[in-house]
Amino acid sequence: MASHLKGVAKSTMSDQIRKELCEYKRDNPASTQKDLQRWLEGKFHLKVSQGTISNTLKRSDDYLSAEIEKGRAEIKRHKPAKYPNMEKVVYEWFLQHQERVNITGELILQKVRDTMKLVYPHDDSDFNFSIGWLGKFKHRHGIKSFRCFGESGSVDVQDMEQKLVSIREKIDQFPMKDVFNMDETVLFYRLQADHSLATKQLEGRKQDKERLTVVICCNEDGSKKIPLWIIGKYAKPRCFKNVNMNSLNCQYRANKKTWMTSVLFDEYVRSFDQMMHGRRVLLVVDNCPAHPRNIEGLRNVELFFLPPNMTSKIQPCDARIIRAFKMHYHRRFYRKILEGYEVGKFDPGKINVLDAINLAIPAWTIDVRKETIANCFRHCKIRSASDVARNLDESTFDEETQDLETMINQCGYRNKMDIDNLMNYPGENEACSEVQSLEDIVGTIIENNAEDDSEDDTVSLEPVTRKEALMASNTLHNFMIQYKNTTPELLDAIRKVRDELRIDLNFKGKQTTIESYFNRV
Repeated sequence: MASHLKGVAKSTMSDQIRKELCEYKRDNPASTQKDLQRWLEGKFHLKVSQGTISNTLKRSDDYLSAEIEKGRAEIKRHKPAKYPNMEKVVYEWFLQHQERVNITGELILQKVRDTMKLVYPHDDSDFNFSIGWLGKFKHRHGIKSFRCFGESGSVDVQDMEQKLVSIREKIDQFPMKDVFNMDETVLFYRLQADHSLATKQLEGRKQDKERLTVVICCNEDGSKKIPLWIIGKYAKPRCFKNVNMNSLNCQYRANKKTWMTSVLFDEYVRSFDQMMHGRRVLLVVDNCPAHPRNIEGLRNVELFFLPPNMTSKIQPCDARIIRAFKMHYHRRFYRKILEGYEVGKFDPGKINVLDAINLAIPAWTIDVRKETIANCFRHCKIRSASDVARNLDESTFDEETQDLETMINQCGYRNKMDIDNLMNYPGENEACSEVQSLEDIVGTIIENNAEDDSEDDTVSLEPVTRKEALMASNTLHNFMIQYKNTTPELLDAIRKVRDELRIDLNFKGKQTTIESYFNRV
């Protein structure tokens, strides 16, 4: 036995005792681990090592936030799920169908058996899952029995004002900078504003509906825009080769359908929780089937789910924040097309995922204005002391719309779309409304063909040498000092780039000597 355990009887604390220990430490922060040892021995007649106490306190947030059910308070050890991949699939299926089907325990068990055949097609074992296993599965995922009431959708719409009262009571408890709204949207990143391409084939071309799902999140006063999460089809597209992904101000994830899933939502919320370290914030989300309510162990974030059938009216991201983002994305996209024509590029509209990311990031971080976000929150009236924005930033929006329309006109489409049709293109608002079959869920979560880029028709990014980068930066610098709209800030930015390129030049090579200039005889 290790020296630090000598004289300590082997004993294990139950979940209830661990929770009480964390509560005692919270109420008595000056208590040392030896003090806690004596407290445990006096109250529960348990002798445990300081290491056990230390490990328990490291998870104090989990124990303090968890509600321990009767009958499970005496559990001392937690066995991991035997088939975690199968459980992920079944839980995803449950989330997508719980509001559409009256789900019973027998139906869950049937889906478990079906999933096992899909996940382990070459295993001839007779998988048997008991009622006891079902109870543990429901506990692990926070699934409880609730009575269903009919016509809930229509009731939610009719009593929206009444529900707004309780929503405002919750949001009023947090300052504006600590109220965040997160939402997803589909982005057809190659979509061009040509109606003829959408309705019939023209000159061998058809409308390109390659899609990404973009996750947007910001706070109520617009002072904090969370870096985008972008969900694509392939985990490692060819265009990502030679790219330092850590340098991109976004997070990239992938699955076969490019959809938001409960697994990705769980990862996103936990990442957001770490980002909010030391704060207490409210994260407002909608009731999308891919948004599980039971995410344990959050330390800094409280999840708040909007009532169903109301998000289109009271969710700030739906008010115009997402529309503003797409407006700026399309402006940058059509500017890139026009630039491509100027330099003689063939089919400049056929961009790849990396190009789309490089357009989406500045559209969000630079172009979407703080005032626009704040106005959208006020417009939704989800806070008591909030006045509706007078014009919801209409003047700026009109200018940006006119700018986009001018660029579309310059592209010379035969039957160009109306701007509103482009901003509300069918299918772009379905990032979370799709209901997948069990086979689709398995393909999305387990098989995840995202690693297989055999269908990816993009090309990898050609490596650029430091010498080429220096020459390009010098050319850009020379151009900008002649450009009439140059500002000191722009020139300083270019000089910083040049300085960065000059740092750590290849001085580590072997030093040249005078002998190297003479030929050996």
